[in-house]
Order: sequence, then C-alpha cells, then structure tokens
Amino acid sequence: MAFIRKITHWLVRQLIRDYQDINNVAVRARYGTLESWVSITLNFLLFVIKVVLGIMLHSVSLIADAIHTLSDTGTSIIILIGFKIAKKPGDREHPFGHGRAESIAALIVAVMLMVAGLELIKSAGQQIFSPRIRTTQISWTIAAILIGTIVAKELMARFAIELAKMIKSKTLEADAWHHRSDALSTVLVLAAMLCAHLGHMYVDGVAGVSVALIVMYSGYKIARDAMSPLLGEGASPKRLLAVENVALSVEGVQGVHDIIVHRYGQLNLTSLHIEVSDNRPVNELHDLSERVERIIEKKLSMSAVVHIDPLNKYHEQYQEIYDHIGKLVEKDERIMNFHDLRIVEHGSKVNAVFDITLAGQMDEKEISIIKQSLRCEFARELPHISLSIKAETPYSYNQ
Repeated sequence: MAFIRKITHWLVRQLIRDYQDINNVAVRARYGTLESWVSITLNFLLFVIKVVLGIMLHSVSLIADAIHTLSDTGTSIIILIGFKIAKKPGDREHPFGHGRAESIAALIVAVMLMVAGLELIKSAGQQIFSPRIRTTQISWTIAAILIGTIVAKELMARFAIELAKMIKSKTLEADAWHHRSDALSTVLVLAAMLCAHLGHMYVDGVAGVSVALIVMYSGYKIARDAMSPLLGEGASPKRLLAVENVALSVEGVQGVHDIIVHRYGQLNLTSLHIEVSDNRPVNELHDLSERVERIIEKKLSMSAVVHIDPLNKYHEQYQEIYDHIGKLVEKDERIMNFHDLRIVEHGSKVNAVFDITLAGQMDEKEISIIKQSLRCEFARELPHISLSIKAETPYSYNQ
C-alpha cells in the first residue's frame, strides 16, 4: 500500500536521527523503538475494545482474539528491550557486541506465543463440548467495530513490514506477522459470531481453536527464524561470492578458499585464505594480506582476517598433478572439492600437499579411508609422488 509506505518513510525522516545509517546498531534501535511504541499503544487500545465486547457477548473466540492482541503488546515490549540491549557496545564479556539480542528477543516472543496458544486451545475446546446456552447477539455496530480492528491491524502490519524492509530486520518482520495473524483471527471471530447468531453455538469454539493454531504457528515461525542466527547460520552464497570476488580483485591474489563468515547482529566478521605466489618476499605477502583486509572492510563492511597460502604453480608438474587430483575428487561423492595445492620437494622425493572439503560430517575412520583411497588411486598414475591431505568439514566456503 503506497499510502502506508509514504507515511512510514515520512515518520522515519521526522523521528529517527541518521535514519539512512541502517548498519549502525543505535540507528536500528531507533527503528525498533518507533515500531514497538506504535504497536504497544494501538494494540492496547484494540485489546480493551475486543475484551469488553467479548465479555458482553460471552464469546470465547473474541476473548481469545483479545488475548492474542494483548500478547502482541507484550511481544512489542520484549522487542523494544531486545533492540535496547542490541545497541550496547562490546565489553570484556561480549567483545563482539550484543547484536544477537534481537534474535533472543524474538525467540522469547515465540515461546510466549506457543504457550498462549495452548491455553487458548483449552478454552476453545470447552466451548465446543460445553457451549454457552445464551445465543450470541451481533449487530451492525459490533460488526463495524470488529472490521475496524481488522483494518487497523493490517495497517500496523504494513507499517512494521516497511520498517523491517528498510533495516532488513527479521525481528520487525516477526512483529508484522503478529499483526497480520491478529487481523486474520478477528476475521474468524466475526464469522463465528455470525454462525452463533444463526444458532450454531459450537462454531464459536471451533473458531477459537483456529485462532489458537494461528498463534502457535506464528510462534513456531518466529522461533525457527530466531534460532538460525543463534545457532550459527552460514552466510548466503551471494555474500560469500562477494567476499571471494573482492579478494580476487586485488592484484597478486591467485585464488581464494576457506571463507568463513560470522555474524553478531550487525557486526560481520570473515576469515579467508588467499593463494599467492611463493616467490614473493614475506613482507610483500604480509602487505598484500592487509590490503585485502582493508578492501573487504571498505566494500563489504566486514572485518576480515586473511591467511596467506603460498603456491608454486610454476612447478613443472603442477598442472599434471592438479588435473589428476581433480579427476579423482570429481569421482568421489564424499568430497566436495580440493584446494591449496603445493608441490614440496625434498631431494628426490616429491610431495603434493592439498586440502579437501568433505561433503558432510564424518568420523576419523571414514576420513582416513577417503584419504587412503585417494593415495591408492593417485599412485596408479604418478607413483613417484606422495600425497599429504588435510580434510575439512563444509562449514568453510570453497569454489
């Protein structure tokens, strides 16, 4: 809705200082504060309206809907606190800051919703099997009030969605989903009241169960999204490719592998290995690694730690060895890829040193079998060359 988008952007420009600096945790907290207070105020007003009507009409589904709305007020308070904690700078106990407090707040909200949903199912079940004798009365005035609350919750949802898009916040998305599910549950309540007016009293309880299931599903969805960053979710392929491309754009970098990205709220850290020629002086390679770190930080807003892997691609047998290892790796489904190949000579002995990335978690016995299989297959073609293999789990990114 274009109108809501315009209003939201106008409010942001008027009320949020430095609103364009969305990677700044203090600015993000201002967005969260704005959405939370708007939600708290409007949700409380809607709760009062719904609970009064529910008591007057003896409607369990309407009272359940009012509790859902009140839970939105509680969740907004938790989100408000979460953003406040998230903006705190790093300290001795938390050197990477408190950015994950956003996700923790969302997880708390999810648990509260699922517990509330279970309680609502219990109340609605009683209404199904032991419905009230009094026939629920409905008038055009009551219907108009309920329709008004539906419209209000949808507008609140769109407001939260716009703010969430502006700062790319899963937490604000969760609150938006709350508002929308509340609007949907009120639609069910309105339908249940109409059925009850026609004499189908059990429908009120069925609608109450439907509302409860909406509440529980929203809790599950929020918990799933909140737990992912807390458990250490990987970066998106697009983000990883961006790190690789930026590193490769620096002159002297011949390859990139073992990219690992950690995220703590808005703080992004990455470590990576860059492949370089081993015939350059150590001080030049050190300067090169620091140059890559600076460029990644500037272009991608990520703190980077770069490890140097010197290669000798000019070795006369390098390409032959590389191609043969590549064929063996391609045939083995347990191996995703290999990288960091170096040819080391000690007198008449030639040793090919490289890393393989495994397709999944494996125990030491299986890893040993994979390594031995590679050595045996390799020896059939190039028996005078030994292999030194390091196996890595797939948490690091390699092309």
